[in-house]
Amino acid sequence: MNVFKRSWDLDIVAAGSLGVCRFDDFQRTLGISRKVLSERLKWLTGAGILERRKYQNAPDRYEYLLTEKGRGLLPVLAAMKQWEERWGQ
Repeated sequence: MNVFKRSWDLDIVAAGSLGVCRFDDFQRTLGISRKVLSERLKWLTGAGILERRKYQNAPDRYEYLLTEKGRGLLPVLAAMKQWEERWGQ
C-alpha cells in the first residue's frame, strides 16, 4: 500500500500534527500552491488520514484534523525525523 501519493502528503500530515488545521495556515506554513494543497487535502481526507470539519458558515470554511488513522502515522514521522537528523546531509 502506498499511503503517500505525492511529495506534499508527508509535509501536510506533519504540519497537522503540530496543530495546523486550516487551509490558509497550511498554505502559509508549507508554501504550497492553493491548487496542489486542495488536491492533497481532498486525497488525504478520502484516504481517511484527515477529517474535514466545518468551522464557519457564510462563507463555508473547513479545518482538517488528523484522524486516528492519521495519528497512527506520527511514530513513523518521528522515526523519519530521527533518521534525517542522524544521516541527512
